[in-house]
Amino acid sequence: MSGESIPLGATLPRFATRTRETTILYRELRKPLLRYLVCLGLSADEARDVVQEAFVSLQEHLAAGRSQENMRAWLYRVAHNRARNRQTSYDRRFSGPLEGAEIATMLDERTPERRILQLEKFGQLAGAVRQLTDQERECLLLRGGGLRYREIGEVLGLPTSTVGDTVERAIKKLAEKCNV
Repeated sequence: MSGESIPLGATLPRFATRTRETTILYRELRKPLLRYLVCLGLSADEARDVVQEAFVSLQEHLAAGRSQENMRAWLYRVAHNRARNRQTSYDRRFSGPLEGAEIATMLDERTPERRILQLEKFGQLAGAVRQLTDQERECLLLRGGGLRYREIGEVLGLPTSTVGDTVERAIKKLAEKCNV
């Protein structure tokens, strides 16, 4: 055994703990991340790929011995950046626009009437969300995903006070557009 090798017993508990943390985070954040990415405009398949890439990056990040104070915000930031990279890629620029079909499949399908009502409500809300600025939409989607203002600021690179103002403004706009 060389002097550079680390005994397996010394690193395995740390690796197991980090793997367990990543698994718990995956169970908690997979669906909210998917919803966020689809709302940003990725297809369901692209969103699944980005979520998987983000968690692989987290595992590599932790395996390299680096730590992260707020892993949830870190994951959203990685997923957000990868989604934006996909949206600006050559293949993506020439594809057709998304019309929310991926999100519609997530709706409750108990009765046809309920589904139609939900689709109508979703259509009205989706139209209102499309009228928000990119910053308002992203802040609102992240807040809807359960992130705190400070975490949203970390993901988008904004001051916390700006995030609060932006979320409030977005909610007011949506309320006006949806007659709430």
